[in-house]
Amino acid sequence: MKSSNKSVLPVFILVAIILTPLIFILGIAVGNEIKMNTVLSADSLTSWISAIATVAISVLTFILAKETWFLRLAQIAQMNEIRKENIQPNIGIQISSSRHALNLMNVKVSNKGRGIAKNIVFRFIDRNGKKLDRNNAVIDSFFQLNIFRNGISTLGIEQEFNSFLFSFLEIGNDIFDTYFILEVKFSDVADNQYKNEYIFDFSEYKGIRDIGTDPLCQMAKDLEKMQKFFTGLSGNKRINVNHFDNEDRMKERFEFEEQIERLRAEREENT
Repeated sequence: MKSSNKSVLPVFILVAIILTPLIFILGIAVGNEIKMNTVLSADSLTSWISAIATVAISVLTFILAKETWFLRLAQIAQMNEIRKENIQPNIGIQISSSRHALNLMNVKVSNKGRGIAKNIVFRFIDRNGKKLDRNNAVIDSFFQLNIFRNGISTLGIEQEFNSFLFSFLEIGNDIFDTYFILEVKFSDVADNQYKNEYIFDFSEYKGIRDIGTDPLCQMAKDLEKMQKFFTGLSGNKRINVNHFDNEDRMKERFEFEEQIERLRAEREENT
């Protein structure tokens, strides 16, 4: 209902703009003719109609020129917006557990936008927007990485930066009280400025447990065990094999029987 009213409103305004001068001119003409008590001739009537038509055409021409100008401005703004979107970067920050252990946390900085990101700067703030000092173990872990201290000059499309961040076991239970906002400011190749904010509430990790291990990590461990096993069998790039044939077995059996007879004889002497 509201959309139909909005579409009809410009029509009413246009008709009112056209009819206003026509009614004004027609009123003057009628008033003059009535005052003079004369009848309109064919020439005078034609002149008034031509004048009214000229005024109407002028008004319509002005309205058309104005709408054309507004449409042109809208097209230019739309083209600029499309051009800006095609070069707009998008910097993302992600903290996730390592495959090897749940308590090991990694950080990833990535550019998922359509353009190259420049002059990337990081800022740590609290709930009230105040800058945080390096008096927190988690934030101090971030600042141990140079990119969070000095920023990143450029980050290409789909380019990522990955690094180990910290371990829950090293920080202890104080980590669950940590809350901060990581503000990221960056620009595109045309120096348009952007800002993203990421909230990190480590109380959400409280009570999380992991069962089992990652299949790929388990496979790697098994391969490592096999490698150590085969390394123990070889030395100096040659496999060490104990050759034990039938003759060796007979010799070993004969020595074993001799040892039994010797022990039996010693026992008889003692008795």
